Amino acid sequence: MNELCSRKWVPKRKPFETETVSKLCKELGISSQLASLLISRGFCEYATAHKFLNPSLHDLPDPFLMAGMEQAVSRLELAFCRQEKIIVFGDYDMDGIAATTILVDYLRKTGFEVDFIIPSRLTEGYGLNANAVKLIAEEGATLLVTVDCGISSFAEAQLAKSLNLDLIITDHHQIPEKLPAALAIINPHLDHCRYPDKNLAGVGVVFNLMMALRRHLRQSGLAREINLLQYLDLVALGTVADIMLLTGVNRILTSYGLVEINKANRLGLRALLEASRFPHGQEVKARDLAYRLAPRINAVGRIDNAKIAVELFLTNDKAIARQRAQFLEECNTLRRKIESDIKEEVEEILSGGNEYADKRAIILASEKWHPGVVGIVSSRIAEDHAKPTILMALEKGVGRGSGRSVPGLNLVKALEYCQSHLLRFGGHEQAVGLTINEKEIPGLREGIEEFLTRSDFKIRGLPDLEIDAYLEPLEINQKLLNEIELLEPLGPGNPEPIFALRKMRLLKTLSVGQSRKRHFKFTFAGEQDTRLSGIAFNFNGISPKSGDQLDLAFTAEKNTWQGKTEIRLNLIDFHFYQ
Repeated sequence: MNELCSRKWVPKRKPFETETVSKLCKELGISSQLASLLISRGFCEYATAHKFLNPSLHDLPDPFLMAGMEQAVSRLELAFCRQEKIIVFGDYDMDGIAATTILVDYLRKTGFEVDFIIPSRLTEGYGLNANAVKLIAEEGATLLVTVDCGISSFAEAQLAKSLNLDLIITDHHQIPEKLPAALAIINPHLDHCRYPDKNLAGVGVVFNLMMALRRHLRQSGLAREINLLQYLDLVALGTVADIMLLTGVNRILTSYGLVEINKANRLGLRALLEASRFPHGQEVKARDLAYRLAPRINAVGRIDNAKIAVELFLTNDKAIARQRAQFLEECNTLRRKIESDIKEEVEEILSGGNEYADKRAIILASEKWHPGVVGIVSSRIAEDHAKPTILMALEKGVGRGSGRSVPGLNLVKALEYCQSHLLRFGGHEQAVGLTINEKEIPGLREGIEEFLTRSDFKIRGLPDLEIDAYLEPLEINQKLLNEIELLEPLGPGNPEPIFALRKMRLLKTLSVGQSRKRHFKFTFAGEQDTRLSGIAFNFNGISPKSGDQLDLAFTAEKNTWQGKTEIRLNLIDFHFYQ
């Protein structure tokens, strides 16, 4: 809830036909409230609604529908038979860390000779690089498999080929105009790829490779069976951390992955939950992956080297797990401090009434900024100012930065328009990474503005807030929470239901959190003296005062603190009652 009364509230969908709701209630044995929530998500028929509520691994598409899968599996089988040395090269974010971990662990348990490389964000930057390729070839590897990167590594693929190093690329980023010359490329976004779900994370692509390889090895009688369920914890973590849609295949993988996480079989994850002081015995949900675990794992790649996180998840030694988990915790604490300092400086620049105020995009650089943290700050600035944002850390005349977009703008396309100013770039529609010579930054600014003008991009305010349902205070109860639970895992594509209450009287407020300014707790009274408590996170608007009557927009959850459990409203927005 960042700004007071800044958003218009609209119903998520037009009123549903009573017959549709009643029919779904009868067929599924659910309440009208849950039926309405399903219909608002597009599940109006029994078959689709039932499949949504009951995700099953049996509904996963055949991995061999992916282009390049046959070639990749055949080459890996040959490497198995020849006992060739394989290197897995991953990205330094949570998705790449998860993909690297599960592929290396599976190959090792199957009997492959395999090692891994995670590049340093601070010294090597994103993606495959020439020095790494040369080192891999010099150390005698004959097969290189990239995970969560490689689709734009045209020059590096040529180098690998010249060194007789076979290359398999597994990636999920957007397809460039020119593909690398690899032995096999597995990416659901390829034009000729028949895999029906294009929204996989990098770790989802790798899990499909593992399913296909296991089937191939089983049919050939070459290797023992490995249960792949054990890897779904990291598949879920990587998928949620990369902000992928939690629909279709991702919903299935994440649902089963959360089950594995809550079994607490992986030492590294258990140690990380303990280091983060996650309440013992409390169920881990998708939001915990996004807001508690993923930031800590990503932090080590931003501050130090992400290889430490891979080692954390691969280890079977409790002492090493605790040591690595504590190091991740310390990295995250440092990351938060650096992030806060950079954001404060950016806000000072933007509030100074300078030439950036009228620009459609925010593009800034500084020698004082940390290259591993600018991406997080870009995300915060883009969200707060509703403008695409690129922040760059400068060192010796070179800027390494990250950009975050806003709804309706493909930031990769914008960078393609300006690529003559860039040394390298890549990413998703909404998130990019780039390297640029400092002297080219003014040209980048002009190019981005020109692209936005030509594409008729208009700066928008905060989008309308879609309300799933208006409730009465007495309807906020355990039954409602149980029904929301059936929609899990919740996230992009399947967001937490947003409810609204009318004419709630504010009884008291209390500032909480280390800053004493960031979060506010509220207690409200409704009809029949119903009492409800809530919290507003990261609030920087004008706080209402006791006695004010408010309309509230919120999500509802069960909150446990110091052994006490209550239903809590997480406030998103409020309006003064008219």
